[in-house]
Amino acid sequence: MNGFNQEGQNFDGGTMNSLGNTLQGDFEGNSSDLPLVLPEDIRYNCQGCGRCCTGWAVGLTDDDYAKVKDVNWGELKEELKDKELFVDKRKEFEAGVSMYPVYTKTRPDGSCPFLFDSLCFIHGTLGESAKPGTCKLFPYTFIPTPSGIFVSVVYNSMASVRNFGELLTNQRKMLAEIWQIAVGQEQSKGLSTQAVSDVAISIKTSDLKAVRYDVNLVPGVPLTWEEYMHIDKRLIELIQSKEHPEVFDTLIAAGELLLEALKIKNKGGDLAQLAELAIPQDSVDKYKLEAPTLFENLLFNLQCFRSFEWPLLGKKFAANWATSSKSPLHEPAVLKAGLRSVLSGKIEFPDTGIVSLPAVRKYKVNKFEPEVDDFLRRYLFMKIFSKGFCGPSMNGLSVISGYNNIVANFLTAIIYVKAHSMVKNDNVARIADFYEAYCLLDREVVQVSQLPMDKAQFFDSGFSSPRLFSRLLGRMSKEVG
Repeated sequence: MNGFNQEGQNFDGGTMNSLGNTLQGDFEGNSSDLPLVLPEDIRYNCQGCGRCCTGWAVGLTDDDYAKVKDVNWGELKEELKDKELFVDKRKEFEAGVSMYPVYTKTRPDGSCPFLFDSLCFIHGTLGESAKPGTCKLFPYTFIPTPSGIFVSVVYNSMASVRNFGELLTNQRKMLAEIWQIAVGQEQSKGLSTQAVSDVAISIKTSDLKAVRYDVNLVPGVPLTWEEYMHIDKRLIELIQSKEHPEVFDTLIAAGELLLEALKIKNKGGDLAQLAELAIPQDSVDKYKLEAPTLFENLLFNLQCFRSFEWPLLGKKFAANWATSSKSPLHEPAVLKAGLRSVLSGKIEFPDTGIVSLPAVRKYKVNKFEPEVDDFLRRYLFMKIFSKGFCGPSMNGLSVISGYNNIVANFLTAIIYVKAHSMVKNDNVARIADFYEAYCLLDREVVQVSQLPMDKAQFFDSGFSSPRLFSRLLGRMSKEVG
């Protein structure tokens, strides 16, 4: 599905374009037969912290807006009296450059105007049925494929990051209901000129052959679903088996695996042979001896800025950024910060002030505790398992580009954690800092799915080298342990 870029942060819910696959036809089926594919040992229940309701302008469909537009909110809550609570984007919506006709107007601190005491005032006064569909869906994702509907959770919720709550495998009935909301939400955006999936509310296993999952290995090299699953299975094995005990090594090895897949594909070979392909340790270790190139360092600086300082600037300009059609780069302070971060390697992380990226990269921390390694591998597994890191749900991003996006986020998370350790003169990479890093990072990951097609294609081409971050992984691994 084509996305859009409001050049700010707009909240499209947990699905975030996840219904980008196409189901040919309109099927009926019993929801109990819905072929949901659920990850084991993954949990989620809302903990009521309210953090998920900050940093987004929530998109409302016409149906959503009809439920709340005529309510006298000022009469119900003094703090809402005479407040502008919604922003009309119907003109942009009808032109196909906005995903919703209406958005909530965020407060100056970036929080939802209906958030009070970490609770939703719409929910509390009108009931859950009146909440915008995007809020009902969060943080679940649903990716229809020929093998079933893969269900996952995004990590821009502290509860999902920390794996709190009930097992997803015990929530099948509730997830089937949320799937119906997800489909309805996609169909309700049909007035937009963007392509909207024709997905049945209930799909039985017998209907799965009609589901398409279009994805490239790299731009211009398409994969069949069977070929994609050969890659998917081997990547998950690499992550979970600990063939390479150090997580940095696992990521380098996965890049080598994808390179081999590209070679096999270009020769017209069978990707089934990936199942028996082992990546020797010396193929990994060589990257620990090679210095990253100037381009790789600048790209990494840009990634750090985009992942952490950009959102901080977004909060600073929240009142007119989240729903603006103008690029934030028109703000001199934003442009200055971007140039300082990329060219000078000096970036502001949340709660650290401006720090030197070269200094942070060189800062030595102890070997990761087992709980940190387990957390990182759980995150990597979830991204691959969900089928949402590339393909239709990520605006057509190829497998290798999507994988490199995951690696870039891993590296920036490491830098975030080390920056916090450095300012505290601590040599331990704290699990709490990893939780915070990934909660922040996953908010930015979903923005890729909203890029206009031309920008998405540019991103895809730029991230399509299998070894793009191998030298950075190798070099940064030497500063851990």
